[in-house]
Amino acid sequence: MRVAPLSGLLAVILTITGFALIGDPPDFDATGREVRAFYEDHQGQTWASLYLLVLAAVFIVFFAAHLAGVVRDVPAGGGWLHRVVLGGGLLLAIGFLTGATLTLALVDLAGEPTASGPALQALNTFNEDFFIPFVGGMGLLLLGTGLATFRAAVSPLPHWLAWAAVVIGVLVFIPWVGYIAFAAAGLWVAVTSVLLTRRPQDGTPIERQTAGTARR
Repeated sequence: MRVAPLSGLLAVILTITGFALIGDPPDFDATGREVRAFYEDHQGQTWASLYLLVLAAVFIVFFAAHLAGVVRDVPAGGGWLHRVVLGGGLLLAIGFLTGATLTLALVDLAGEPTASGPALQALNTFNEDFFIPFVGGMGLLLLGTGLATFRAAVSPLPHWLAWAAVVIGVLVFIPWVGYIAFAAAGLWVAVTSVLLTRRPQDGTPIERQTAGTARR
């Protein structure tokens, strides 16, 4: 079993744990006083959360690079789409790192008496509304993978998983359902990560491998 694909599963676990640690941060319209009080009271949890999210960004890049290699090798299906997969993974990782940087700035400013309430409020609003790189990165990663694999005669992924990538990749860009689709995308990454560890070194598709095992 290869361990490189498991970087996707690790990224999902680290992301869930990181966001769980930080809890429920102030909304985008919170006052400067509310922002300061939250980050002063949750300094330890926030530091731990940021560390895990930075690690998640690292593993996202490893997973995207591996997945791009898998897509590149799809016969008459991958084409240039492996570049879309890698670009999406990089954009997603940049979103994680930038979001972590903004939160770090909030933690630092919350402990400074000279930081004004309006400054904290403005930075918190920017931080809470900073989600577009996440949407764009995840959507590109899923669409690139799905479009390259669902139409391929010999696919490295089960066809249902390839179709799911296309559907979720589209839904991620639709307002009001994007958050649910993003959670579904995390589940897709985890499942794909595990399935790719079962893929033989010779590149035999998982579905063909499973069918051969059943016949025996």
